Amino acid sequence: MTDPSFQLLMQQLCQVTGPQLLVADENLRGAPLHLLLTDTMTLITNRYDIYNQAQSSGLSCHFNDFDFSSFGDNSFSQVLYRVSKEKPVTHHVINNSRRLLTNNGTLVLSGAKTDGIKTYTDKAARYFGTRATPEKHGSVYRGVIHHQSSTEQPLDDQDYQQLKPCISLTSPSNDQLLYSKPGLFGWNKVDQGSAFLAEHLSDFFGRFRNTPRHILDLGCGYGYLSVAARQCVEATITATDNNAAAIAACSKNFSLAGIDGEVIAGDCAENISKKFDAVICNPPFHQGFTTDNQLTQRFVTSCHQHLKTGGMALFVVNRFVPLESCAEPLFQVSKLGEKKGFKLVLLEKH
Repeated sequence: MTDPSFQLLMQQLCQVTGPQLLVADENLRGAPLHLLLTDTMTLITNRYDIYNQAQSSGLSCHFNDFDFSSFGDNSFSQVLYRVSKEKPVTHHVINNSRRLLTNNGTLVLSGAKTDGIKTYTDKAARYFGTRATPEKHGSVYRGVIHHQSSTEQPLDDQDYQQLKPCISLTSPSNDQLLYSKPGLFGWNKVDQGSAFLAEHLSDFFGRFRNTPRHILDLGCGYGYLSVAARQCVEATITATDNNAAAIAACSKNFSLAGIDGEVIAGDCAENISKKFDAVICNPPFHQGFTTDNQLTQRFVTSCHQHLKTGGMALFVVNRFVPLESCAEPLFQVSKLGEKKGFKLVLLEKH
C-alpha cells in the first residue's frame, strides 16, 4: 500500500513549474515512483532499492547519504520530502532545502502527527523566515513552506554528514572505537541482537571443518559484526547494505580495522555474484517497524544463493520473526539460543 504521506506529495507536483527535487528514504519503499516521471523531477535517496526503482522508472536520481553538494544554490522551485524517522536526518534535509530553493520556492513536508510533522513544519517555517500551518488530510499532514529571506540559524542536525567515533568494541587482544553516524538505526550504540550474535561467533566458526576464508555480512550496518568476525578468524569479508550511511560508516571501520575485503551498496546482496563459506546477518527487522514475511524470505533466499554447499549462516532476529519456517525448505535449521527478546538461528546448506 502506498504511504498516504507520499500521495500528499504527489498532489503538490502540479502546483509549481520549474525543477523539483524529491527526497526519498525508507518511508517511500514501494511507492509508485513512475508517476513522478517528468523532465523537471530529480530524486535523491539514501536507499539502494529505491535508487534501482527510480532508475528503472527513468527518473534522474542520485544515491548517497543525502549529500546535496552536487546541486547548486537556488536549483529547485520545489523540494518534496516525507519526513524521516530520525530527527537529525529531517533537520539535515530542511537545512539544505533553504539553500537549494529559489526565492519563494516551496518546501513540502508530509507525515503523520506521530512523525513530528507539526513541529517540523513550524521549525522549517521559522528557518525559512515565514509562517506555515500543516493541513490535515485524513491521518496525515502536509506542510507547505515558502522560502523567504532569512538569517535564522540552521536546525541541529548533530553534524549529520560527519562520521563519529562512538562505539567501543572490546576483545581480549584489542579495544577498538568504531565510527557511525545519524541515519542508521541505533547509530550510536551496539544493537543487542548484534552483541548476542557476536558473543557466539567463535563457536560458530568452530563448527566448520575448515576455517571459513570468505564471509558475507548481509545487512552490515556500520560493520560491527564484520569487525567482530575479523577478531575471530583470518578471512576476507564482504559487507553489504541498502543504506548509504551504513556503506560510509562500514567502509571507514573496514579501513581502521585493516579488514581484507570490500563494502558494497546493494539490495539484499542481489548485485553480488560471489559465493561464501559463511554468512553472518542481523537483518533489519525491529520491534515497532513493519516486518513482513516477504522481506524475511528475501534475506533467507539471498543467504541460500550466496552460500557455498556445506556453508553455514548465523542469523539473529527478534523472537517474533518466523525465520525458521522461511528457512526450513532450503536449510537444515537449528535454534541455538534466546536472549533479551532475540533468537540465534543456525542455517546449514547441504
